Amino acid sequence: MHRASLTRKVRGSAAASGSEAEFVRRTRDTGLLVRPRYAKNTTDVIVGYSVAERPKPGERPIWFGGGTLATDLRLGQLRQEWTDTPQAATEAAAEWNAAARNKRKANTRGPEKAAPDPQLWVDYTRNATELADRLRNIPHDDHATWAKAAREVSGAFAAWSHRLEPTPGPLAATAAELARTAQLRTPGEHSKPVPLPSTAGAAMLFMAASSKNKTAAQTALMVQLINTAFAVYEMHQQAGRAREAQRIRAVVENQLAPFTATMPKPRPVGAERQPAMAAAAPPRAVDIARRGMAPIRPGSVVPTTPTPLTPARTYQPSRETRPGLDR
Repeated sequence: MHRASLTRKVRGSAAASGSEAEFVRRTRDTGLLVRPRYAKNTTDVIVGYSVAERPKPGERPIWFGGGTLATDLRLGQLRQEWTDTPQAATEAAAEWNAAARNKRKANTRGPEKAAPDPQLWVDYTRNATELADRLRNIPHDDHATWAKAAREVSGAFAAWSHRLEPTPGPLAATAAELARTAQLRTPGEHSKPVPLPSTAGAAMLFMAASSKNKTAAQTALMVQLINTAFAVYEMHQQAGRAREAQRIRAVVENQLAPFTATMPKPRPVGAERQPAMAAAAPPRAVDIARRGMAPIRPGSVVPTTPTPLTPARTYQPSRETRPGLDR
């Protein structure tokens, strides 16, 4: 339970962050203690990190390295999703050093403090819909593309779990199962992922939710995230990985379905406000979760062929690997 709680907080924070500095701040905001691991004989080159739950009085923290939580949570892997610039590196170092000393954050007005535009719920629901559709045309042996998609969706469920579940529950369990697909034993041996619509910003939206009350917008996005989980399930089936497929199916049907029964039904949106939204009310998420992992098409919250968004509307910036820091 302790490790599961750490993992969902770190995964949700990573998925919601557009930079390394933001990741450090978000992770601290979840209540975790964070400390960097410096390169040998340096105090400014960060090559890894550890996290721990804040201990009770009289107890000592139990530290876990990012790589011991999951392969894709190693700092080198996370950095592949963030922009690499001298300014970004300087800001990240400032946040790591502040965390190491348990001092106030270097930047107290980061993007994580801003309220996201409500339109982003529509944007990311649309992105998730297209992602699920396009994944079904990706070969099951394109491990890098499947890993990236699973990592983003897993991060969204992890962020939502942190927001709604006092202890890891159905959302955390779904995140954990999808995260298994995100693990690549030898990332450097795989080709780059195929460009696909991003759902990474969904984690940011769940993290920024001002209330723990479930909303219709959350239901609309969740329907499409579940649809993406179905695509991952189908990929494992086609690849002959019955155990992995069954694990995803079990967690969705046995744990996530009861949770979705508590979700409100999305309300139809007027065409004058959101012409891209479907006019008919979509099915409840619980009905989808109990549909035997069948792909969802009719009655979806958004059209099956949405207009792709421009990069500026998807929150996450373009990202490149930071050279020389791959651990």
